Amino acid sequence: MRDLQSKCQKRERKMSRRKLNQCVLCIAVAMIAGLTMVQSADAQQRPRSIVERKQHPGKGFWENQRASRSIQHARDYSRDLYRYSRDAQVVSPEVAKAESVELGRNIEMAQKELAAVGKQHEGDKQVLASLDSINQHIAKAAAVHKTLHEECCKDSPDGGITMHCCSEITKELEKAAAEHAALLRTLDQRSKAAPAENK
Repeated sequence: MRDLQSKCQKRERKMSRRKLNQCVLCIAVAMIAGLTMVQSADAQQRPRSIVERKQHPGKGFWENQRASRSIQHARDYSRDLYRYSRDAQVVSPEVAKAESVELGRNIEMAQKELAAVGKQHEGDKQVLASLDSINQHIAKAAAVHKTLHEECCKDSPDGGITMHCCSEITKELEKAAAEHAALLRTLDQRSKAAPAENK
């Protein structure tokens, strides 16, 4: 009888040890799974490294760089033509026309690149609203440029008219450049915070 009781007790102890081992194993598996999920979520929230951002700068990055360069070059041509018209005793039609052509070419390039940025960010209301405002300034500059170019194509361009046109163009391009710089900062912050969307 005692042998039977001791056998039963041994069997119960073995069973309770098994249950205990199973519980410990389940807890360990649950903890490992939980840690893996936390690390995965943390990795997604962590800002991207500089190397990662350089390799995959984000949607519209190169188009934005070219647009920024074109706006800057257009502004430089506008300022230079203004100074030339102010300082020259007689405005040379060849010089005025050449400067006006380059100014117009850079305005057109900026419009083209900004349109490409818009296609890259279709559906992004914040980006599209910024681009719309930038494009309005560039469109105003383009409209004034038509008047400027007509004047520069004359045999004797009027320095006062060219100065006035260049001043208006420069103002619009400076507004566009400031708004575009703000857009680039917003996109850069997104790029730092989020994983690469398009590699």
